[in-house]
Amino acid sequence: MTSDAPFSSYVITDPCIGVKDGTCVEVCPVDCIASTDDEPQFFIDPALCIACEQCVLVCPVDAIYLEHEVPAEWKASIERNRVFFLEAKKDTPAVSVEWAEQLIRAALARAGEIGLDVSVVVVDERGEPVASSPAASDEPAKAETAAKRAYTAAGFVLPTSQVNERSLERAPGSLDPARLVAGAGAIPIGRPYIVGAIGVAGGTPEQDEQCCRAAVTGVQGAG
Repeated sequence: MTSDAPFSSYVITDPCIGVKDGTCVEVCPVDCIASTDDEPQFFIDPALCIACEQCVLVCPVDAIYLEHEVPAEWKASIERNRVFFLEAKKDTPAVSVEWAEQLIRAALARAGEIGLDVSVVVVDERGEPVASSPAASDEPAKAETAAKRAYTAAGFVLPTSQVNERSLERAPGSLDPARLVAGAGAIPIGRPYIVGAIGVAGGTPEQDEQCCRAAVTGVQGAG
């Protein structure tokens, strides 16, 4: 059975303007939704979108459509989306120590809310550490796991929940196999273009990823 509809990424259209709810950002599994303080709406990166529909399901104003299904009156949204990511790419910031420390504090705050004692590591685009939470001397493995998760997320440019053992077998040759791990616990950082990753270890993989997402959605700017 085939479909006549072409594959396309999702586009956020006019109803988002002025609402900018942000729930879509929290549920996106590949972190492809972004905005800036000056923009009145969110945008979806067509290069990263996997058309999983999670953003559509939570949008409170029904603003999200597949590109080929955008209503005629909102077709201009497609070009606005494209231009946003082209412009943003010109000014992609590096991960500063200040930014990394803000992310770590936000992740630790969420961990505290759910009763976890975690290690947090932020790496740059190459997977090299920028900053980390104080490591307990009796739990070095936890810090090592957080670092490996962050390295993996940066290397694959994906949340590690999307990385499995088969992915590791097919990892790019530029990545160090000894520093790669599969399973949830880290996500890329940088909006709208990936500049690094944050990894957490100390709870269940799902709880660790929850802490990562709290940090990324709560800390929007780069230092």
